[in-house]
Amino acid sequence: MTRDKWITESVIAATLVWATATAGCAAPQSKMQRGVETMQAESAPEQMAARGDAYAAVGDMTRAEQYFAAALRSGGESARLVRRLIAVCAADSRYPVALEYADDYLRKHPADVDVRFAAATLRVAIGDEQRARQELATVLAARPGFGDAHYTLALLEKGSGDPLAADVQFRAYLALAPNGEHGEVARDNLLRAVP
Repeated sequence: MTRDKWITESVIAATLVWATATAGCAAPQSKMQRGVETMQAESAPEQMAARGDAYAAVGDMTRAEQYFAAALRSGGESARLVRRLIAVCAADSRYPVALEYADDYLRKHPADVDVRFAAATLRVAIGDEQRARQELATVLAARPGFGDAHYTLALLEKGSGDPLAADVQFRAYLALAPNGEHGEVARDNLLRAVP
């Protein structure tokens, strides 16, 4: 390249840079900055969770899971997001995936009785009754007045052919929630009628 050609190309390049800077091309830079700010705002955990809620509301549980999981990875509130993840995966009959979210969370938060109860019911759904019983025992040790845990354990005991153990749990449920959602079923499964 000759010296004159190099100078000409350098002047053209400098002129283009100057023209871009002074001819209103700063707007694309500010537009780009706005785009970056929008992207950052939309990638905030709260925004991703809101999108997950929107997809769940229209029945797209897979997309909802993706947004909830992204919100969780981005530092969103784990207790709330894990509950949402469990709910959308269970609603989509993906019980092993829901259980994986529950188990991961419980490793860090073993005292969360509600998530432990969800894990127990998910274990029932996948046929792991032994671990479900263990989870329910842990739940009831922490919260003896958890009626739904007594009811779930009663169903497990009945299903495994132990009507006496089932009767004890049905009675515990009825003592806590005599007019509860499962009251009629619990009463129908008692070994003898309660006055």
